[in-house]
Amino acid sequence: MKNSITVSIPKSQTIRGYEIARMPIGQFLKATQLLQELPQTIMQSLFPNTDAQGVLTQLQNLTKDTLQELFIRAIGAIPEQVIRIFAELSGIPEQKLLDDPNVGLDGLAEMAGAWIEVNGIENFIKAAGALAEKVRKTKTTTGSSD
Repeated sequence: MKNSITVSIPKSQTIRGYEIARMPIGQFLKATQLLQELPQTIMQSLFPNTDAQGVLTQLQNLTKDTLQELFIRAIGAIPEQVIRIFAELSGIPEQKLLDDPNVGLDGLAEMAGAWIEVNGIENFIKAAGALAEKVRKTKTTTGSSD
């Protein structure tokens, strides 16, 4: 039995000649590892004048629009890293993203939007937020301070 969210998420989209498909969790974890390697200065360029708690707050409240805005800001601040991470997420070879004149910055942004949609990232963020809220309520209810 499929729920309405699963049915409404496309399995893939073709953007500028490249297929953007759902990715396995392992691929996401590899991209996350690349993100962890980014220095603090890059995070400051994405979240200027924001401390770690402020960054976490902003990340918890991401929407499709703010995620795309963050992606655009990242492209301006850290183009090589963004392309490397997106190549890992999308499965499109990094060199193709760099060399294909049909991609360009606008195409990269379109591809990122399609990736967000195809992978149900908004649904994940909402579900993770709801789960985090349940955990917080459980800790408060049980009196745990862990």
